[in-house]
Amino acid sequence: MDERKQKNCINEIINISSISKAFSTRSVLNNISFNVTEGQSVSICGPNGVGKSTLLRITAGLLQPDNGLVRICGHDIRKDPEKAKPLLGVISHKSMIYSNLTVFENLSFFGTLYGIEDKNDRIKVTLDDLGLSGYRYDKAEALSRGMLQRLAIARALLHQPKVLLADEPFTGLDSEASEHLISVLTNFTSHGGTIIMTTHDINNGLKCSDRIVVLDKGRLIFDEMKNDINNIAFARDYLSYARNERKT
Repeated sequence: MDERKQKNCINEIINISSISKAFSTRSVLNNISFNVTEGQSVSICGPNGVGKSTLLRITAGLLQPDNGLVRICGHDIRKDPEKAKPLLGVISHKSMIYSNLTVFENLSFFGTLYGIEDKNDRIKVTLDDLGLSGYRYDKAEALSRGMLQRLAIARALLHQPKVLLADEPFTGLDSEASEHLISVLTNFTSHGGTIIMTTHDINNGLKCSDRIVVLDKGRLIFDEMKNDINNIAFARDYLSYARNERKT
């Protein structure tokens, strides 16, 4: 890797440039652009239907934009997916977990797909990190919502990706499970990982993110570091806060 590309990989892990997407006659995303640097955790907030999940799916290479491009560590997700996608871990509304397999069998299956060397050792470490060691022989269908979410996260992190994309990861979690997820996400970024997540849970989003992006009517209207905003006012009414800030 030449010096220019190596520097880009270190500094700008994710480059989202001029992304637009429409479904039928309805425009969902309008010219969305922002970059994410190594070790950042970004929460994307916004009302239902403004394109948060659509943007995450485009970033993951699961959906094609009408215009624009996404680069992961310098690799175009559309033109060079074999280099870009292995750098990603994805948590979506669908857990991508096989209910009839045990926790260990699920991770073993995905470990084989990822081509992980020393797969069993990596599974053991991941189970320990996610607090799932005691459930390794339990079938996924018997897990609680919180434990199933932990397994989905374990699957996404098993191959040690550079980037984690998480679509509403706090949905359905109780306070204890949410706090555990926050610790997992914080640990991921503390070791150099980069996160983009969508969330309606503003308080938890603020706890584990250092940057906040707000989408409104398909447009990016707010993009600030958490330390530069009034967290209390933002949590109380983030949309009004973002719209007012945009006017100033």
